[in-house]
Amino acid sequence: MELSTSRPRVLGWLRSAAILDGDWGTSIAYVLGIAFFLAGYESGWHLMMILVLTTMVALNYVTICRLYPNGGGVYSSVSHRSRNLAVIGALLLSADYVVTASLSVLDACHYFALGDPAIWAIGIIMAIGLLNWFGPRHAGTLATAISLATLATLIVLMAAAFPAAVSRADLEPPTGGLLENWRIFAGIILSISGIEAISNMTGVMKDPERSSKRAILAVLAKIGLATLILGFAMLAIPAMDRSAHKEEMIRFLGETYVGGWFGPIVGVIMGFLLVSAGNTAINALTSIQFLMAVDGELPKPLRKLNNYGVPIFPLVIATAIPIIVLIIIHDVITLSHLYAIGVVGAIFINIASTATDKTLKVGTPSRMFMLVSASVLFLIEATIAYEKHEALMFAASVLVVGLAAREIARRQAGPKEIIEAVPPPRPYLGVRPGEPITF
Repeated sequence: MELSTSRPRVLGWLRSAAILDGDWGTSIAYVLGIAFFLAGYESGWHLMMILVLTTMVALNYVTICRLYPNGGGVYSSVSHRSRNLAVIGALLLSADYVVTASLSVLDACHYFALGDPAIWAIGIIMAIGLLNWFGPRHAGTLATAISLATLATLIVLMAAAFPAAVSRADLEPPTGGLLENWRIFAGIILSISGIEAISNMTGVMKDPERSSKRAILAVLAKIGLATLILGFAMLAIPAMDRSAHKEEMIRFLGETYVGGWFGPIVGVIMGFLLVSAGNTAINALTSIQFLMAVDGELPKPLRKLNNYGVPIFPLVIATAIPIIVLIIIHDVITLSHLYAIGVVGAIFINIASTATDKTLKVGTPSRMFMLVSASVLFLIEATIAYEKHEALMFAASVLVVGLAAREIARRQAGPKEIIEAVPPPRPYLGVRPGEPITF
């Protein structure tokens, strides 16, 4: 088996933005409903603060992508400083991928308005795993169609909802004190999930610095505009029950502001987008296991390929664990808690490591900005760990299992076997939503 250590640079900024939007941009499907569930008509303030944090993180990743043109994901960017910290970051990112698959597909079933959504979600994840067994599929055309349909749907919805958003939004002042509002803020942190994908793409970009910056700013603008307009339109609906539409708020807004006929259209389009995001997460989890095994950080059997060139055990694990999660937990709110602890931890490690690396050419203002951002993320991570015990147990379980597997890999390595640590260019390879990864 011949293993490559580099990949051709084929991505321009437009395709990079499309890939990033398919990961980062899908958070809009559940952030609004979760925010309203947690804070009701006070949620507008929390959504605006989340956008401030999202902007901070995005600007930090503009710097990270500039510094790591061959791949700036947490695993590769931290490896030269600490292999242990890099593996921890990769495991936290893996925890994020697991819950991304579970949460995205479950929420898709709510958007589809299927009965017993958890059962349907388990079946869909099984189907995704089965399809990916047969190797790469050229699904770029379908993924592009889904992305364009989603964009068109959101434009129609935002245009219809804009008058109500600017004139009738009920923006109630926050109550409950600083600690309570901070807890709510930490609970809707999902809007930063997916930003790590752009740093993993720089290794396949034609012009990493320029393309990554344009892609990040374009998707940030789209997320910010959609969150503000649709979030305020949500607050313009009077006397709404907090828990009534926490899983499919965008579909409900479509029914309210365009018409009952538009709701099912929104549901189908957003549902397929979320299934596509779940497929991307399963592929990313398969890929990161395989690449860590190639790098000697996980046992060798994870490198075994089937006849279609797909890693057998990584695919089985990447399919089975989200199903197990859904068997235990099948509500969107609890899954969102599990989701946040992994992605915030991985982003914190990446930003903090970059900010404290004196060998990198980073100006003092940028370095200080990264340190402030890392401090905020650390406080959010600590809050989630303290408030959400199930999230802490989940993250700890992933770390324990992953580090134990790493120790097994090291013990299996003979004394004469020297494993050259070549950090992969990116654990989440450059694919469109729904397009399986080529190994």
